[in-house]
Amino acid sequence: MDQALKLYEDRILFSRIARGDEAAFRMLYHRYNAVLSGAVRKLLKSDDEAAEVLQEVFLKVWLQRDTLEGIENPGGWLYTMASNYSLSVLRKHARRIDQEGHIPDDEIPDDNNLPEAFYAKELQGLISKAVDKLPDSRREIFMMSTQEGRSRKEIAGALKISEHTVKNQLVTARRFIRDYLEQHTGQRLPVVIILLLAGLL
Repeated sequence: MDQALKLYEDRILFSRIARGDEAAFRMLYHRYNAVLSGAVRKLLKSDDEAAEVLQEVFLKVWLQRDTLEGIENPGGWLYTMASNYSLSVLRKHARRIDQEGHIPDDEIPDDNNLPEAFYAKELQGLISKAVDKLPDSRREIFMMSTQEGRSRKEIAGALKISEHTVKNQLVTARRFIRDYLEQHTGQRLPVVIILLLAGLL
């Protein structure tokens, strides 16, 4: 894609997200998740830590959406943020190694402006609490879908219910989780963020 066109489209997406457009946020996620994930994995050498960094990057995009229209280069901004979070992870590793006496103090990266903890972790804890509050049958269906990766057809067969019932239960569960998060954070998060935090993307 022509870079000028891509930049224009990215700015349009940022402008729409700044106005709370969840469809635009979902488009941005699918546009950048794979390339950012690849870059972060190269830095961290860990799929799990890369996933955590990406969660935080996209969460920050949404939480700071009112500032997005002033960003001239959205792609560069996303890469910078992903790099900063990755450096924060590497710094924590360096400090842990330093505590074991393996490296000198002056070799620890100095990036005091980077976050000390991921807000995404707190939201994941809230998601777990919300799941625990689901009715038993709905929670079972949700867990079969999310933890076991079963399709709606497989769940329906295992529980001897219709696929339509499974679909309705999953939609209701996700809506409850979203409302629970909004109640406890004051933020209405896009479904794609909730799925990302729940490890479903």
